[in-house]
Amino acid sequence: MHCIHYRDAIQETADSTLGPIRRAELQTHLDHCEACRALAADLRKIREAAATLDHQAPPAHVWMQIAGRLRLEGRVTSPTPRPRQYALLALAAGLLLSVGASLWVLFPRDHSSTSPVQAQGPADAGGNAERGTTVQSITDDLRVAEQHYQSAITKLEQAAQTDDGPIDPQTAAVLQKNLVVIDQAIAESRTALQTEPQSRPARDSLFDALRRKVTLLQDTIALMNEMRKGNSAGAAQVVDGSKS
Repeated sequence: MHCIHYRDAIQETADSTLGPIRRAELQTHLDHCEACRALAADLRKIREAAATLDHQAPPAHVWMQIAGRLRLEGRVTSPTPRPRQYALLALAAGLLLSVGASLWVLFPRDHSSTSPVQAQGPADAGGNAERGTTVQSITDDLRVAEQHYQSAITKLEQAAQTDDGPIDPQTAAVLQKNLVVIDQAIAESRTALQTEPQSRPARDSLFDALRRKVTLLQDTIALMNEMRKGNSAGAAQVVDGSKS
């Protein structure tokens, strides 16, 4: 029998999975074939060397690609998400959408009612009261938006904790870095608004940063969903979008 017929058996011998009958047949061949004996010896050396290596846990995207390939081949099916997981993700996504919508409605970029105060003569009591009301209205609206944000973030964190962290460390670091930058911009804009509540550039900067935070959180939810489905292409698209 030709050597090619023994290649699989040699591999199984190195893996210690070859049965006794085939092992005896292979040994008879090895006794008369120097090339196959050399191959078997090389595979044993590779196995022995591999056993001395430190255990390396592959990143999450590797398992994603394997799972995606298995699903394409029809060898496995996607697990059905737990009802609680679906509910939390849906609730977090809904809250984020509502926050984004409220920011656009309450604080449009061309908010005409909060334009800088024009130069006038001596201010009367009515004018001072009106300006005071405007400042208080801005403060109240900002407080409401912040409350929505905290609620959305809390639900998002609960959704992220329902599984064993589907996002690999490198991707998580990118998202966290973007979040830190956005939070810094929010803090700087808020400080400027506290100094000058009617500053339109400060307001625009703050609301732009808040909208960016909404988008980042939405991208995080989308990334979690794609990675749970094993869709590496979809996950990569989300990550590329969050880096821009």
